[in-house]
Amino acid sequence: MHFFKSAAAIALLTGACVVSAETGEKGDAPVTTGNSDRIVYEAFVTSDDVESVRLNFTGTEDGVGVLVQACFTGISSSQPGPYPYHVHDFVVGPNGNCTATGAHLDPYLRGEVTACDADAPETCQVGDLSGKYGRASEDAREGTWCTSYIDKYLSLNSDDVSFIGNDRSIVVHNVNKTRIACGNIVLATDNFSGAGAYPSPNATSTGEPPIATGGATRVGASGLALGVILGVGAMLL
Repeated sequence: MHFFKSAAAIALLTGACVVSAETGEKGDAPVTTGNSDRIVYEAFVTSDDVESVRLNFTGTEDGVGVLVQACFTGISSSQPGPYPYHVHDFVVGPNGNCTATGAHLDPYLRGEVTACDADAPETCQVGDLSGKYGRASEDAREGTWCTSYIDKYLSLNSDDVSFIGNDRSIVVHNVNKTRIACGNIVLATDNFSGAGAYPSPNATSTGEPPIATGGATRVGASGLALGVILGVGAMLL
């Protein structure tokens, strides 16, 4: 009897793991290419509950995927964490209306009924950044918490359905999914030299950034510092 109970439990757990990696109606998100490291999009997010959240999206040296850098500062203690954040379909509405941003960027129609499986990021909604790479830590209440990773499924090419620029936005939620802050993603420059020059390397991280899994590549603090040095050097030439 115990054997059958154990077998049933294992089957349920196995089934749950399989379901979590749910492919969208249009398939899994493909790895994007041709993302120039001389193009930068950025977003500044703020509200009564969030002092600031800054993100930048930069192409990579080989053009595969997009380097995402994010720093969260001064989230109100009245907002429970950790904090999910996503790329949303539309821009912020009048007077900072976060509801107007619509749903997560999801060109492959994956939906969010089943939670994203971070071990299979290609199966997640393209815009579900925290689902793929971890939510922002509650440490952002006391100071600045930063993270960085390469997302192979975002695109900086306007003709790609996974494009994150122009009409897209970033929305930060509390742990209960309430939208607590939002901001538009805008083109910072099309002549950028040296990935990693934003956010500032002087920002203080009060918690360890999440370890990116699956198709992501973590970019360490030393890599960011090197990017800043290269960027400054290029501007001086």
